[in-house]
Amino acid sequence: MATNILYMPTVIMTMTAATNADWLDGLEYWDQQTPPQPIDMGGIEFEMEMRTTAPAATVVLKATTDNGLIVVYANTWQLIVPAPTMSLIPPASYVFDMLAVADGRIRNIANGTVDIVLGVTRPPEVAGVPVYA
Repeated sequence: MATNILYMPTVIMTMTAATNADWLDGLEYWDQQTPPQPIDMGGIEFEMEMRTTAPAATVVLKATTDNGLIVVYANTWQLIVPAPTMSLIPPASYVFDMLAVADGRIRNIANGTVDIVLGVTRPPEVAGVPVYA
């Protein structure tokens, strides 16, 4: 069954996240009908890599629907990176892009920059896992 991978426009995003908190960002997709209708993203896999520069060999963060750091809800994808993972990322400016994969196609649906800032408040342990070990 075909998905809506071809109906998703490419967007340029600028995001900021902190080393002491969950990184929660996302995007929802609507068509331009009247009234607008949600664009269902069922059957589409997503993956995102973040690096210091596009040619850099080191992937600082890899988020996918397979590893659970990207979650799809109907017409929305959400990036959900827990604070313990964020605490491992050095504060800096990074670049990223996100691919959608379905129906034998690969589309770049988002790209841009991410500023990771050093959190000031040190959070308590979450579920017994110290955020700063």
